[in-house]
Amino acid sequence: MRIEQVLPDSIAEHVGLVPGDRLIRINQARVRDSLDYRFWSSEDVLELDVLQANGSRVLIDVEKDPDEDLGLSLHEPPYQSCANKCVFCFIHQNPKGMRKAVYFQDEDVRLTFLYGNYVTLAFASDAYLERIIVQRLSPIYVSVHATDPELRRKLLGAPRAKDVMPILRRLAGGGILIETQIVLCPGLNDGAALRKTVDDLAELYPAVESISIVPVGLTEHRQGLYHLEPVTVDYARRMIDTVGNWQEELRARLGHPLVYLSDEWYLMSSTPLPPPSFYADCPVVENGVGMVTQFETDMAEQTRTLPGRAAEPLRTTLVTAELARDVVRKSLVEPLNRVDDVEANLVVASNTFFGPGITVSGLLTGQDIVRALEDEQTGDRVYLPPNVLNDDGLLLDDMTLAGLSERVGVPVELFPEYVAELPGLQSADGPR
Repeated sequence: MRIEQVLPDSIAEHVGLVPGDRLIRINQARVRDSLDYRFWSSEDVLELDVLQANGSRVLIDVEKDPDEDLGLSLHEPPYQSCANKCVFCFIHQNPKGMRKAVYFQDEDVRLTFLYGNYVTLAFASDAYLERIIVQRLSPIYVSVHATDPELRRKLLGAPRAKDVMPILRRLAGGGILIETQIVLCPGLNDGAALRKTVDDLAELYPAVESISIVPVGLTEHRQGLYHLEPVTVDYARRMIDTVGNWQEELRARLGHPLVYLSDEWYLMSSTPLPPPSFYADCPVVENGVGMVTQFETDMAEQTRTLPGRAAEPLRTTLVTAELARDVVRKSLVEPLNRVDDVEANLVVASNTFFGPGITVSGLLTGQDIVRALEDEQTGDRVYLPPNVLNDDGLLLDDMTLAGLSERVGVPVELFPEYVAELPGLQSADGPR
């Protein structure tokens, strides 16, 4: 890996490493990416095999504390792309003309370990799996969808995809924790096939820590793609009842519910979500399971300490998507409006970019937000859900917050982490 930066006064600087040098091996182990570097450099005695920028090959001995970093910034190689053609793949349903990064399908263990991205492991080699075990890349997030081999190959659009159960058994035997996901497509991997998948995965508990079931998302840009049926309100309610029975069975047998429905199932069917205690041992709340319950609990605590009157008038508009309408109104907008001198307006943006079947806030685009605010009295500023913005500062249609502000005519910002950080508000406990 090419060294891009050497931190001042670091071990790397002291041993003479400079930008442009290449770190080939650490203690005879090849360094291919940041995970290799993190793992192999954690020892206290290192032999660095370096190809210097001037073309010389040198070995450098280093002694350090095990938790001490060498002080290098390395060039990260491209992420591994996905070779599957899943019948439900959301990326295949993107409209044309978006930036290139939006169409990238990742299948890289680095992203699952660092960020919780799901991988299928459909073509994982023995060496790939061994690396996961040796480097303790745990937990790993695996898109299973079905454990029946032929059905899974159909769902993945990959006739030569490997059987997932031997892969999961190998990882479990190596001490790796596994979070699994099922994208549920009505008429394909539900019914008896879903029950088999849950039962097969439950056999690997406690290595398999969770089974998340999410409804397939369908945009209006599916021309030429495999025909899929949407999840209806009645279907969602039946699924909640069915999985609820399975959770009781699993809790009686394993002491753990193990299988979780994502929040969309409850929201789309106007079914009360499980209480916070249900998600106490859930390891995947950050992946859309129990996030609404967590949000409601957090907002109840934060708004409990709001003052009776704002220190200065606050006139603001909050934007959300259709799925979260009632949650945001009840948990945030109504408590804000109980504060004297605060006027909080809620605007629900429909998704015309992807189509009416997409109702989550994370897939709202700038143009949908502008359209929703056209005839609204926005007040002094507009707040958006934090998940509408990518790490690059762009919404999905390349708009920025600055661009949105110019179009809307008032400052547009992401809603702060704490309600008390809103202008003019301060909790009874003081600023956070």
